[in-house]
Amino acid sequence: MRIEPEDFIVEEIPLYEPSRVGTHTFFAIRKHNLGTLEAINQIARALHANSRDFGYAGLKDKRAITTQVLSVEGIPPEQVLELTLPAIEISWAERHAHKLRIGHLQGNRFEITLRDVSQAALPVIEKNMLRLATEGVPNRFGAQRFGNKHDSHLIGKALLKAEWETVLRYVLADETTQFGELAKRVEREKEKGSIEKAVACIPHRLRKLYLSAYQAYLFNCILEKRLPNLGQLWDGDIAVKHSNGAPFLVENTTVEQSRADAFEISPSGPIFGYKMRQPAREVQALEVELLAAEGVKFDAFRKVVGIRLPGTRRPLRMLMELHQVKSLVVGLRLCFTLPAGGYATVVLEELKDYLAN
Repeated sequence: MRIEPEDFIVEEIPLYEPSRVGTHTFFAIRKHNLGTLEAINQIARALHANSRDFGYAGLKDKRAITTQVLSVEGIPPEQVLELTLPAIEISWAERHAHKLRIGHLQGNRFEITLRDVSQAALPVIEKNMLRLATEGVPNRFGAQRFGNKHDSHLIGKALLKAEWETVLRYVLADETTQFGELAKRVEREKEKGSIEKAVACIPHRLRKLYLSAYQAYLFNCILEKRLPNLGQLWDGDIAVKHSNGAPFLVENTTVEQSRADAFEISPSGPIFGYKMRQPAREVQALEVELLAAEGVKFDAFRKVVGIRLPGTRRPLRMLMELHQVKSLVVGLRLCFTLPAGGYATVVLEELKDYLAN
């Protein structure tokens, strides 16, 4: 399967163009084998800026070649364009009035090369890609959402439950260079006897990532319980309109199911938070049962170590625009576009049984 970064090419589709006026600079980067936050840290150091002044619409894979837009406050476009960094190319920079926020993108276009796949598999893979483009792709969060060690959600859960010792045990066990200095600060605060302050030493952005990873894990749990019919509405669902993201309560599935069949709407799952719209009936019972099994109280999402978690609803399935399934000498190439928040790795998971043959 995927071996080199060149096999996984991602191009972000912006939601809007910069206005060319304002104190923020929007700029496009093309990065090679580098994570989004790693890229931001490198650029911040080169510009002598704080990484918290940067904005991004979404995190992109590390082991890939990816193009995306970032923003930074207080740095003119000319200065950004002068940067020369390994593994990062800057193609343009323009002013804008506001910081780029997570979710401010239309979607992502993927070009994925699958090596050592039998040519005989092409027809069945093409057939299943067409099926996914028609029926929709499970909108679960991909494995990369949970960190290199696949434990980010466990740290997020410990944060949410105020299990500070557990949080610190995970952080201090990480011996990578990235966490070396952090571990020292945490140890100093811990020695002073303030374990909650020690936890607060973890950078805000990292704490938020841990918490969002746990929210993603809970969403995936609900999604798995609704398989295989993710387009099937239940009474009490909060359905989401694909055209504008607007949620509404499904009071009568007989009336609304035809819209789901036409892919105008889809049932949603929870991104738990204190402002999240609540479903009703058996849908609500399913979500309450999950939190109870996790030992988490709904009110815990209100504020966690200075971070508020408003929450939202996420469709259980996503639209995929299929561009190409092509045979190559080395294997197959898949080209498709997913909406904001969609994971290409989930598409590949749906094909894994056919790729293995």
